[in-house]
Amino acid sequence: MKIKEAGCKIYKPEILICPICKSKLKYCYTLSNKVIQFSSGRIIRIKNLGYKCPLCNDTVYFSQAANKFAFKGYTYSAKIACYIAYYKELHYGRESICDILSNKGIEISDRNIDIIYKKFISYLNMDYDLKIKEAYKNMLDKYNEIRLSIDYITIENKNYVIMYDFFTGDILMIIDFNGINDPKMNNILQKYINDEYNITTIFTVRSFVSSFQPYLKSIAPKRCKFYAFAKF
Repeated sequence: MKIKEAGCKIYKPEILICPICKSKLKYCYTLSNKVIQFSSGRIIRIKNLGYKCPLCNDTVYFSQAANKFAFKGYTYSAKIACYIAYYKELHYGRESICDILSNKGIEISDRNIDIIYKKFISYLNMDYDLKIKEAYKNMLDKYNEIRLSIDYITIENKNYVIMYDFFTGDILMIIDFNGINDPKMNNILQKYINDEYNITTIFTVRSFVSSFQPYLKSIAPKRCKFYAFAKF
């Protein structure tokens, strides 16, 4: 069944200055043009515009907000992927999960339930320590700084943190935990977000939405700048 979008939103990079030479970035082409289903039941076409530096011309920059909306490789939001993982953990069958999502206005097949869950679990179980350290090294080698995009999603009593590489959009880590005071979250995030690393920029949720951004600010280097995702 073809999904019909209710509207279209266009996003350009949140930062339009080249991190290498400080020149103004210029539009080059549209990186993605996806019709995405959100956990609210809304169906929106999201266009993510790519920009390049006219001098360095070796990296295409994109919107961190638009990148995080869809679970990487799919046309469902990251929160829908978390819903699937949450109910799978509670041993719900795929038909039951389809019914739960359908009641929220989300159309998804039982086959896609299994596909998205398998992908989600692969991120949840991957060696994120190696992935993060490799990404940090690559960012420092090329840009002499580390920039991250971090999503914080709450499903009932479960929370999920998804960390992205700002420059590539790759998922570096997915962790699940029970509440913002869970020692598991604190121990993991403090290992990778601290003064040991030259982390200059973090994109995340608005501070008035949750207590997650204030928490990140409390552990991040003082020089680190925070930017909130703009949704619609």
